[in-house]
Amino acid sequence: MDTQQTRGKRQFLWTAPKVLFGLALLALVVRGMQWGELQESWQAIWWLPFAAAIGFRFVMLAARAWRWSVLLRHNNPCPGIRELTRVLLKAELFNNLLPSTAGGDIYRVVATKPTCTTPTATAGVLADRGLGMVVLVVSALLVVAANPWTRQIYIGQAVAAVAVLALGALVAVWVGRARVSQWLRKRAETDDGGTVNAMLRYAWRYYEALESYARRPRQLAKGLALSLILLAGLIVSTYLICLSVGAVPGIIDLTTVALTVTVISFLPIFINGLGGQEAAFIIMFQQVGVTPSQAALIALLSRAAAVIMAIIAGLLYLYDSSRASTASNVATPEAVASESKSVTSS
Repeated sequence: MDTQQTRGKRQFLWTAPKVLFGLALLALVVRGMQWGELQESWQAIWWLPFAAAIGFRFVMLAARAWRWSVLLRHNNPCPGIRELTRVLLKAELFNNLLPSTAGGDIYRVVATKPTCTTPTATAGVLADRGLGMVVLVVSALLVVAANPWTRQIYIGQAVAAVAVLALGALVAVWVGRARVSQWLRKRAETDDGGTVNAMLRYAWRYYEALESYARRPRQLAKGLALSLILLAGLIVSTYLICLSVGAVPGIIDLTTVALTVTVISFLPIFINGLGGQEAAFIIMFQQVGVTPSQAALIALLSRAAAVIMAIIAGLLYLYDSSRASTASNVATPEAVASESKSVTSS
């Protein structure tokens, strides 16, 4: 009990500063905003494109499930695209309502363990997340480099720095993976006891599952292609939200804002991008001619769409949990007959 309380306090101390920082940043951005203008922009919202943006998110979930299934299906009887879409939707609940963006990925691993081995499920989620991040970071770096106005603001400079560091880290990992693989394999093949060697042998199982993707270039190529499609879907979703407030910038500027804001939302200094994502939307859209009130509504509607998805995911999670609980409580005919026989004999 004491250990659980200590973990809870540590998690709170780690989460609270992130929330406060995000909210303080958002308050700093909106402090000079005209609330009368914001109210007028709110009344002028066209809700049909916003509803279409929410519906389009389900299409993107299905595309993500397709990419995930491509990476999982390697001599493994893993779930189909429909089931993986349901898993991804329920993972949105953990990504949006829990103080950790890794919660959804952990749920994805747990949900696919019954049909895949744990190392395979973990490697599939990591490969899926990694491919998406590589395409996103490279694309964000290209659009920042192509737009002079982006390089002149702190957000564009920060995104460029993060992209360069991330790509450098990926290159270092790729170059050094052979040595790491050789070292872990030797440790896994030794019969020495001890906790450290046991942990290394355990780690080798996961590393071997992830390393196997290097021998499957066709799967990686399909995953990269689907990642590009998902990136285009992200831009379409942002376009629909901009259309709902009547402020649609040019395609280059729209792409730049959508990609850079998405990169910022993954930074670990925020909780699921809370505060940072909204501040980036407001600052960057104003750079391309969008009024402050419209930029604020774009940020608000983007967050509202994510929350609506999380609510739908929560309802689905409760429904599936209720069905599973009901199924486990229903006695089988064999169990009923056995219990009846025992009562009669007594």
